[in-house]
Amino acid sequence: MKQTTIILLAMLLSSWSFGQEDEAKSRTKVFTVFDMQIEKTVHGDGKKTWEFSPKHKTFEATEKEKKHNKESTDLSFDIGINTWLPSGEAPKVRPWGSWNPAINLRHAYQPSKNFELNTLIGVSWYNFKFEDRNLQALRNNQGIIFEDFDGQGVKSKISASYLNLALIPTIKSNNGNFRLGVGPYAGFRLGGRGKFVYNDDNGNRNKLFERANMFANNFRYGGRLEIGVGEVDLFLNYDLYDYFQKDKGPKVNAISFGLIL
Repeated sequence: MKQTTIILLAMLLSSWSFGQEDEAKSRTKVFTVFDMQIEKTVHGDGKKTWEFSPKHKTFEATEKEKKHNKESTDLSFDIGINTWLPSGEAPKVRPWGSWNPAINLRHAYQPSKNFELNTLIGVSWYNFKFEDRNLQALRNNQGIIFEDFDGQGVKSKISASYLNLALIPTIKSNNGNFRLGVGPYAGFRLGGRGKFVYNDDNGNRNKLFERANMFANNFRYGGRLEIGVGEVDLFLNYDLYDYFQKDKGPKVNAISFGLIL
C-alpha cells in the first residue's frame, strides 16, 4: 500500500512539472487593433503563431451606435445686428452697435444623409441703437416717447432679452458643404431697458437708464433662415409680431442677421 501511494505521488508530480514546463515554453498575448482581435503565441522552440479574428458587435450595440450617430447636441452662438421695418414712424436704427448676440443649445437629429432637424433653445438680446444721438427714449403711462435732448448726446438705445425656442428643418448636400434651413421660432421676454449717454457742460460723460421694459412685447414669433457653405453659417430672423406693445409704440417688426458660431 505504501509503495502504491509513493508511485501515485511520483506520477502527479511529474505531470505537474510537465505542465509547468509546457506553460513556460509557450506564451500568448491577445490585443485589439480597431475591430480586429489579434492573438500572438510564442512557442518554446521560438516559433511564433498569429491568429486574426474580427471583433463582432452585438446587435444591441450596433443599434445604439447608429442612434448615437443620428443625434448630437452642442452650443452655438449667434453674432449679428438688428434693425426694424418699416422705420417711417420709428427712429432710424444704426446697424453698427445694434448687436444681436444669442446663445443656443442646439440638438440635431439626422434621420437621413440629406436631412437634419435642428431644435434650438436659447437666449437672445435685441439692441437698437439710434442714428440720432440726441434722441432719448423715455416711457410714460401712454407708452414710449422719443424726445430731443438739449445737450450733447453720445449714445441712445433700447434693448430687450428673450428666451427662445426654434425648430429648423434643414436640407444638406451629399458632402455636407451646403446647408439650407427654414423654420419657426417663438420667444418670451425676460427683460428690457433704455440707455442714454451724454456729455455735460464740463465734458464729463453721464449715463441715464430707464430700468423698466420699454414696452417691448412680452412674446415674439417669426421665421428663421439658416444658410451654410463650407465652414461658414449665416442666419436671418424676422419677427412676424410687432416689436412694441399695441398702442404703446411705433408699429415695427424686428429683423436680425449675422453669423452662427
